[in-house]
Amino acid sequence: MAQPPILSWEGLSLHQGEGWLLNDLDLHIGPRDRLALIGRNGAGKTTLLKLIAGELAADKGKRTVVPGTRIVVLRQDPDFSEHDTLLDFALSGDDAPPRHEVEAVAGQLGIDMSRKAATASGGERRRAALARALASEPDVLLLDEPTNHLDLSAIEWLEDWLSRYKGAFVVISHDRTFLTRL
Repeated sequence: MAQPPILSWEGLSLHQGEGWLLNDLDLHIGPRDRLALIGRNGAGKTTLLKLIAGELAADKGKRTVVPGTRIVVLRQDPDFSEHDTLLDFALSGDDAPPRHEVEAVAGQLGIDMSRKAATASGGERRRAALARALASEPDVLLLDEPTNHLDLSAIEWLEDWLSRYKGAFVVISHDRTFLTRL
């Protein structure tokens, strides 16, 4: 028996530029759903993720989220500019995950979180962002190009983590192998 959605959009519509980017879209995310958004660059995938997260207002539609549902976003290019170290980034904000959880995930990913954010590579920044997101214990995980800048071992680790993950996730990725394995 299918479980009711924990997050839904009914009649979602967003006007951008000279027309509708989305028009009258219904989206329902169940507690263990695995969804992939695939499309060409500039098609609106990241915008849809922001709408799902509640970070962007729609022109029409009704967003419903079960109370207590924790939604966490892994951005494609998170901003590290205000943070001294990768750990500072991972523990910033009111919604920061517990330090011990961040350190546990970071250890599995093989990342030194004391690394200076300004000199960290793209792969180190991606691992730090993953440590923050995954340590946050989300009910719905929104992943925007999660394999960018990751080496094969980190991608395999992420695939394994997501295969055991008990919540729902929505992923944007151009990595067809990654999507097929999930």
